[in-house]
Amino acid sequence: MKISQLWIAAAAAAIAAQAHSEPLKIAMIEALSGPAAQTGIAFTEGMRYGVEKINQAGGFNGGKVQLVEYDNQGGPTGAADKLKAAIADGARIVSSASSSAVAAQLSDDIRKYNLRNPGKEIIYLNVGSEAFELTAEKCHFWFFRMGTNPYIRMNALVRVMKDTGVLGDKVYSINQNYSYGKDHEQAQAAAVGRAGAKVVESVLHDTNKIQDFSPYVAKIKASGAQTVLSGNWANDIILLLKAAGDAGLKVRFGNTSLDTPGTLGNAGSSALGSYLVKIYNMEAGGDKGNAFIEDFKARIGHYPYSEEPTAAFAMGHLGAALKTVDFKGGKIDATKVAYALENTAWESPVGTWSVRKEDHQALLPVTISEVSKNAKFKVDGTDMGFRLLKVVSAQDAAVPVAKACSIKRPD
Repeated sequence: MKISQLWIAAAAAAIAAQAHSEPLKIAMIEALSGPAAQTGIAFTEGMRYGVEKINQAGGFNGGKVQLVEYDNQGGPTGAADKLKAAIADGARIVSSASSSAVAAQLSDDIRKYNLRNPGKEIIYLNVGSEAFELTAEKCHFWFFRMGTNPYIRMNALVRVMKDTGVLGDKVYSINQNYSYGKDHEQAQAAAVGRAGAKVVESVLHDTNKIQDFSPYVAKIKASGAQTVLSGNWANDIILLLKAAGDAGLKVRFGNTSLDTPGTLGNAGSSALGSYLVKIYNMEAGGDKGNAFIEDFKARIGHYPYSEEPTAAFAMGHLGAALKTVDFKGGKIDATKVAYALENTAWESPVGTWSVRKEDHQALLPVTISEVSKNAKFKVDGTDMGFRLLKVVSAQDAAVPVAKACSIKRPD
């Protein structure tokens, strides 16, 4: 056979192999319009960055990883419909982030789908929904939480507040009256108890319906609390902080959502001194952290804020896991990818990420910051930002596996 014929045969074989390869499609089912879009878009931008980095490093299974975005309009019903569309489009990994109600729906739908379709399983790689039940009574092999939950957040936050001498011995707990807020209430009580302090009062209130928090501030003042812990987000944390400032209440707030765009801008100086617990702070990570934020800005158009690093780092872990499996351009085996996720350690700019096999909760470092005028990066057009106080290691932030979780493995 002549050289030209050999070349043609080799090229034809390569083209045939590529034609039969299965690209890895990741479906991001998230609120990309409507009132929840601000958070949904932040998570999605982190996913875009992370997938681009995977592809820059060579992609997977002989081609580029494809991120396909589906707008669920913010609700479980819309998410269920988009999941059907994603499956029809060939998605093998599904992700979502901002709503735990959506996550619960998708998780159960994917569990049932996988039972009915052996060999065609889908992995649910959740990058932000924090309801504890997802890795407790609702846990299953195909669900991975690549983010925190309220117990991890409060464990780290209260630990640092105690270490920096601002916790005090009396703590007030105020949260929104739904599953996420109730998780926070219980997580705060557990963390405060471990720290040797006392929750003097605990309140649950309607979610984003209260316009005047002054009655709650009066209760906080009467309780004698030195610290207020809250999982509130959006208007509920903004109006709470403003009411505290207006009343001259001298307490330290600890929260999880102060970095949501617009929060500091609207809360103003009332937020100064408050503590924030988050996956990442742009001051963290030294040279490696600086390289990450500058690369993110170059690719996405702005520095990573709020929820974006969570999704970006989750994709970093996925990319590391994909390097350990090889389907030689053929059919993707989701079971092998799931095991790879379990057995992979990935180095983020602030420390090691891994996945706990018993409940598929990511073990990851978190950062604690203080709202300060001395922060390197100012936000919301104010003179305030988030000054890094400490990076809490994955081991120190972790909480035990829930007794309610029992994962049945494929083998």
